[in-house]
Amino acid sequence: MERRIRMENESTNKIALVIDAENTSVKYLDDILKELREYGIVTYKRMYGDFTDEYLKGWNQKAMDHAIVPIQQPRYSKLKNASDIMMVIDVMDILYSGNVDGFCIVSSDSDFTRLVNRLREGGMMVIGMGRSDASKTLKAACTKYIILETLGESETIADASAIVALAEIKSIILEIIKQCEENRERAGLGGIKSQIQRIHTDFDERNYGYNSMTTFVRDMKEFEVITLNNAVYVERKKNEYSREEIEAFILKSIAKNEMDLGKLGQKVHSKFADFNHKDFGYSQFARFVANIPGVTIVEKSASKKNVLYKESESS
Repeated sequence: MERRIRMENESTNKIALVIDAENTSVKYLDDILKELREYGIVTYKRMYGDFTDEYLKGWNQKAMDHAIVPIQQPRYSKLKNASDIMMVIDVMDILYSGNVDGFCIVSSDSDFTRLVNRLREGGMMVIGMGRSDASKTLKAACTKYIILETLGESETIADASAIVALAEIKSIILEIIKQCEENRERAGLGGIKSQIQRIHTDFDERNYGYNSMTTFVRDMKEFEVITLNNAVYVERKKNEYSREEIEAFILKSIAKNEMDLGKLGQKVHSKFADFNHKDFGYSQFARFVANIPGVTIVEKSASKKNVLYKESESS
């Protein structure tokens, strides 16, 4: 079974859990507490809100079930959220007490971004938990940001517009593998996930509908997941076609007429679905094509489009 990637020394981390109950659905509480077991021991458990409000009554019973301390804060004004202010005060008091190694702040409110930044400045690990539509700034401020909709046994997949594009994840994985290859090393699955999370703190395979990083990567047609001596590694899939086959196809495609570079690229990908010019050492498709003997790339000034033609043998 795959071991989840965890924070350094997670088994001894002391974590303060603070919940913005007015900004969070109580249905996620069980999963929040279960998730935090992966990162350490929860030593402070507090939730904030005006619990006299009817819509927060579900939190009262949950607080008793999990020994969470409810911090009752009436709303003194419709324009001011008193519970948010109380939460900030308590978090800073806990920080200065020196009794914890990190915080879990459960809220989707971007107003807490500066608080998270201040905790990070103080050397704290900060796990953020909130909805997928939380601001990118809040997500980036946290050491790790976990989307609540994808916790537990839920079949929900996070809103695609609110998570990192899959193409970006694939690109990062490919770069990691290439760096390892240059150093004559293998790319470990755990190391790949850690590096992705350093770049995108809200990355989690569950956001894409997977409960396992192994399955998530294995389903990508560009990569292979292999196990050696009980360690899991990721490699690029070997192309099922040769460079010579691709070059021959390109030459045949432009034998009679010059062709727009973009259209040629689409034609090549239609024929060779897994083709990637980077696999052959080129940063651009144009460079790959330009290095085929007998092919020249020109730019038509009128349309500003790259056009290909096959040079005549006499030239």
